[in-house]
Amino acid sequence: MKNLGLEYVDLYLIHWPLKFKCKQIKVPVSKDCVAAIDIKVVWEAMEECQNLGYTKSIGVSNFSSRRIQEILSFAKITPAVNQVEMNPLWQQKHLNEFCKENDILLTAYCPLAGVTSAWGNNTVIDCDVLQEIANCKGKTTAQISLRWLYEQGVSFVVKSFNSDRMKQNLDIFSWSLSEVELKKISQIPQQKLIHLVGMVVTELNEVITEITEELSFQ
Repeated sequence: MKNLGLEYVDLYLIHWPLKFKCKQIKVPVSKDCVAAIDIKVVWEAMEECQNLGYTKSIGVSNFSSRRIQEILSFAKITPAVNQVEMNPLWQQKHLNEFCKENDILLTAYCPLAGVTSAWGNNTVIDCDVLQEIANCKGKTTAQISLRWLYEQGVSFVVKSFNSDRMKQNLDIFSWSLSEVELKKISQIPQQKLIHLVGMVVTELNEVITEITEELSFQ
């Protein structure tokens, strides 16, 4: 809090269900430097942060439903948020249903597939289905993607330094997607953007294999 110059933060998340155990690391990290976190110990420390008033809410990021279920088995405070990759090309249907059932807000990062980042791509912006819907509605594919997320009942993190795009990103509340359009989007072939191996770590070990499998079928 002293480093941030704050008395508290609004939301504090566990970034991954894994940890780096080497003193010096560089990304991608060697498989020998990666281990699973002790979820019970870590979550109890998160609860203590909230109890002490350092944060208003606590949550997780990149957690599968199974990992969250493990937290729920002993938690005194339910995670408020699970922040994960989500967009029309990676729809997270099962995970979204699970989080709603447990009163956990799903937050989507990469809602536009990280199009302007070094590791992102144009898969959402160039998606034929989204472009077709956008053309019919006089909207952009980005707006269609964000409106779809909004209609899934999730929050989302979208970044832009362009004032026109910021205005477009906000212009998603006065219209809606039809049942036909929603059905078309639901049938888009799914492809995950963020992968642990290659992007975060160099190669598989037992911990990474287990978590990678979970994240691929959330």
